[in-house]
Amino acid sequence: MDDQLRRSVQDLLDRQAILDCLNRYARGLDRRDLDMLRSAFHPDATDHHGGGAEYHPAAEALIADWETRDIDRSFSQHLIINTSIDLDGDTAHAESYFQLIVGLKPEVRPEQPRLSIGGGRYVDRFERRDGEWRIARRVLVLEYSATLEEGNLPWAREWARRSKADPSYARPLLGPPAP
Repeated sequence: MDDQLRRSVQDLLDRQAILDCLNRYARGLDRRDLDMLRSAFHPDATDHHGGGAEYHPAAEALIADWETRDIDRSFSQHLIINTSIDLDGDTAHAESYFQLIVGLKPEVRPEQPRLSIGGGRYVDRFERRDGEWRIARRVLVLEYSATLEEGNLPWAREWARRSKADPSYARPLLGPPAP
């Protein structure tokens, strides 16, 4: 393999590893899989999470805050959308658009809307350490937030599981999910 092809393949591998890290972050939050969430950050990472909140170390502080805020939620969906990545050796800079949809448990504060939506961008510094790409520094830029009425979504309440009982952990997927 010539040098140019080798560099191109490494570039693709690095970009995919960074996208995989972003997806672990989102899935870890949505499934409440705290080990998966931790795996997205280096232990000394910082996260400036909007509204003046700064998490350091990022994973542990974010988890502590998330557990408090998340207790009233029936589900969340973190959607990572457009991501641009600039590679520079063992450092990468990325900007990822995100959208967050959150459902409140019906029994919690019934006077409040059941569904909220927000979106913005994650501006990240990734570092490859010991061969693994993780977030070293994050700045969250919130661009919008709104509340909506949830409507009638009985299938969401039946299928969404915020634990390792979720069908997404049953790999390979062989049959119907357990009740």
